[in-house]
Amino acid sequence: MPRSVEGRAVAALGHQILHQRRIGARGYVGLDFSACLALLEGQGIPTEIAALLLPHWEAGLIEAGVRMQDQDGTE
Repeated sequence: MPRSVEGRAVAALGHQILHQRRIGARGYVGLDFSACLALLEGQGIPTEIAALLLPHWEAGLIEAGVRMQDQDGTE
């Protein structure tokens, strides 16, 4: 769990951020950072902080998606 106020705020908004996905031919490819930054800014999260945290959030989501594909045996 994040320790900073900003990190906890981003984590709390996780469900909203998750809906800001970019989908490619093979499925989930990442987050729409522009949409995420606008959403977080609207919640009062400084964009400078959100911009630092979002790549890590995105990497975690991509990793989780790969693990799910491996478990399901799908591509």
